[in-house]
Amino acid sequence: MRNNATRLGKAWFTALLIGSLFVFPACGKTMESGSNSEKSASNAGGGSSASNTSKEISIGYIPWDEDVAVTYLWKELLEEKGYKVKLVQAEVAPVFSGVANGSVDLFMDVWSPITHESYMKKFGSQFDVLGTWYDQADSGLAVPDYVDVKSIAELKEKKDEFKGKIIGIEAGAGLMRAVREGVLPKYDLKDWQLVESGTPAMLAELEKAINKKEPIVVTLWKPHWAFSKYKIHYLEDPQNILNPQGAEKLQTIGRKGFAKDYPEVANWLGEFKMNLEQLANLESTIQTAPNEEQGVQEWMKENRKDVELWLK
Repeated sequence: MRNNATRLGKAWFTALLIGSLFVFPACGKTMESGSNSEKSASNAGGGSSASNTSKEISIGYIPWDEDVAVTYLWKELLEEKGYKVKLVQAEVAPVFSGVANGSVDLFMDVWSPITHESYMKKFGSQFDVLGTWYDQADSGLAVPDYVDVKSIAELKEKKDEFKGKIIGIEAGAGLMRAVREGVLPKYDLKDWQLVESGTPAMLAELEKAINKKEPIVVTLWKPHWAFSKYKIHYLEDPQNILNPQGAEKLQTIGRKGFAKDYPEVANWLGEFKMNLEQLANLESTIQTAPNEEQGVQEWMKENRKDVELWLK
């Protein structure tokens, strides 16, 4: 399985973000940048006149598969239109902070209103929402179909079977907070361990367990290609902790002034919409391709009519 989180990690960007953008404990183990990323994050866009004349746009992203997919998709689309695109991969807190202080131009995977609620409360007044591109997202705890557990409430009696562990993702993710602060205490799972790792590591553990037909419970979300690749399902959440307001929206945010500096791009992003079939197909194509760029290019060839609608 390809590790999107560590392919092009840049230690210098970690230091820069932690040192100058925000104060967050243990945020962001790895950072990535795209092929056009030799400049520091402070020159990544930020509303400067140099950014406008160079047509360079920076996009921050997290190692969630839908975000990887749409970020690389828009990198390809914008480069077709003559823009220089710099990708910066981090954990969610520094990405929000980067857009808020203007050192990163865009982030395309804001889960609203629940998953990223704390970041929106902290930073929401410091950037603009440019559009909603998907509106049927949700999250939960997932297990393989061969596991004889239907509900989160049943986990309490199955601690030994699962070794008392829920395999999680990045520590700062909203889903992790919801499990840590909501699921564990309210379902009396306080003696369970929520394993903080990363999305690629969680998926690797899931695949390993499935290959051995071992019990495992993981934090997961839809849309995600794992639900089509593996026979897995969400555990029922009778207390409605993980999706208290139903389906969530996936939104694109931009630094203050981005729409003024790049009105054409802001308009395109406002028109951008994907359905579940399109997104699942894009994710799957990327997964089977040698790299993200080739996967996106292959998908675009097969879906050119949809692409052209976004770029009117």
